[in-house]
Amino acid sequence: MKFRIFLILIFLFFPVFAQTSLSDADRESLDQLIEDLINAEKSAKKLNDIKVWPGKSSVRVAIYPSEKVSYKYNLLPDGATNRIYIDLIGVDASGFTLPAVEPSSFLKKLRLGKRENSIRIVIETGKVESYNVVEMEEPWRIVIDYYGEKIPEKAAVKAPEKAPEKAKVKAEPKPKKTETKKKTGEKQVVKTETKAKKKKIIVIDPGHGGKDPGAVSGKLYEKDVVFRLAKKIEKLSKNYEGIEVKLTRNKDIFLPLEERAAIANTMNGDLFISLHANSFKDKNVGGMEIYHLDNTRDEYTSKLARVENKISENVTLLDTILVDMTMSYYVGDSLDYAAGIGKGLKKDLKKYGVKIRGYNKGALFYVLVGARMPSLLFEIGYITNKTERELFQKDEYLETIAKSLLDSIAASKVK
Repeated sequence: MKFRIFLILIFLFFPVFAQTSLSDADRESLDQLIEDLINAEKSAKKLNDIKVWPGKSSVRVAIYPSEKVSYKYNLLPDGATNRIYIDLIGVDASGFTLPAVEPSSFLKKLRLGKRENSIRIVIETGKVESYNVVEMEEPWRIVIDYYGEKIPEKAAVKAPEKAPEKAKVKAEPKPKKTETKKKTGEKQVVKTETKAKKKKIIVIDPGHGGKDPGAVSGKLYEKDVVFRLAKKIEKLSKNYEGIEVKLTRNKDIFLPLEERAAIANTMNGDLFISLHANSFKDKNVGGMEIYHLDNTRDEYTSKLARVENKISENVTLLDTILVDMTMSYYVGDSLDYAAGIGKGLKKDLKKYGVKIRGYNKGALFYVLVGARMPSLLFEIGYITNKTERELFQKDEYLETIAKSLLDSIAASKVK
């Protein structure tokens, strides 16, 4: 703002200067000053965007400055309503419009204010129980998750005590069929209405996309392989009465990691599966792997997580991520889904000779952090393995994977 005022003053008084006799050197200096001021104005750090994904008991906030900045934040507890502030040092937010907020969610209000050498973003929420702060790259941004206390629905509903057999029959008599007579004298049976069974919503996330090709082998891109598989899962799901499949992306677009689980939450998913294809310098390495969210210290899974996460240079931030209690609640269901899917793939892909390397592995994949449902990361094979690369290009093979996945989900006992 100060730069703008200074520029305006210069342009206002320039005609006065022009009437006096200025040397060529003075004019050159003045031109250079104006150019420097314009460049300084252009290079000022700006607030480009704020994205929010509010839920009933959580909110994810992504803050996009024009470049990497220093920042500080704090949580101010105040009973049922908490305030969180984030100060971005040396950032200008002139003309910035905050996103709209639905006050009935966990996120109550957003405010933006100017401070001496920074701007302050204030986030009003419900009572915060835990939170994560992560810096992400390409572009650089700050992503913060705030979690409120939540008792999962399944845990909150008490199972009814088992009644004695006689009492059970008395208390729960079978509904009687209502009979009415047609004019012809034939009996017409009017069936008692039954409540429609809720479909399981499976959110499939084709990894990478747009400017991010993922793993590459020749002209084959990971983003294209997993997208083709996702579309086949979506199409085949129409044959399953109890399953509805939704995709996080329906075309070749780039989605930041933090948006993927957030999209799944807005879709009210029952299971979130992020699809990926692996790569390795040894071309003989191949096979499938299924992961659930866990802070595993295993060297291999840690390396794989770093590749998929693209977290800021300070990868130790991953070690600070807190998995809140409701997310840990989903680990059991995630493992159950993974076991069913892994065993099904082992049987259905036997004819292709593809190895199932494991289906009960834990890793800290950021794409799964924040999903308020069971969640898995599915490495469908190695794009650098010749056999698997050729299989990835065959519709029959991808359809076999899609059908095996859907069969296992349909047969799962997870509610």
